[in-house]
Amino acid sequence: MVIARTLFLALVVGTAAVLGAGAARADHRCDPIGEPGWRTVATHEVVSQTVSAPYQEGPGWFIDRTVTVLPFCNYFDEIGNYSLRSYTLSPRATTERIGICRSDAARASIAIPPYTGPCPPR
Repeated sequence: MVIARTLFLALVVGTAAVLGAGAARADHRCDPIGEPGWRTVATHEVVSQTVSAPYQEGPGWFIDRTVTVLPFCNYFDEIGNYSLRSYTLSPRATTERIGICRSDAARASIAIPPYTGPCPPR
């Protein structure tokens, strides 16, 4: 039972790590540096990811994945030197509900890809 839960969490966290790069796109605005030759690069750095224990809601099983990102405002000159005027904004946490098992027409519980563990989860 402990091994199954460990494998399940490893699968979910591994999938989150692979898919997390798309979720880390910057959506915030940075102050202009105001000097010629400098460029502003807004980024998000993932600082933590947590996955809840599986829970049942209706006929399906779900997990909650919480990702915390740190928005950065980075400044670089024309040859790529990093400016110490770069800064971060407040961390942002988002929680996403992810289905891992659902009922089919015969009311059997089947896994929702990419989850490959047992349904219902143990």
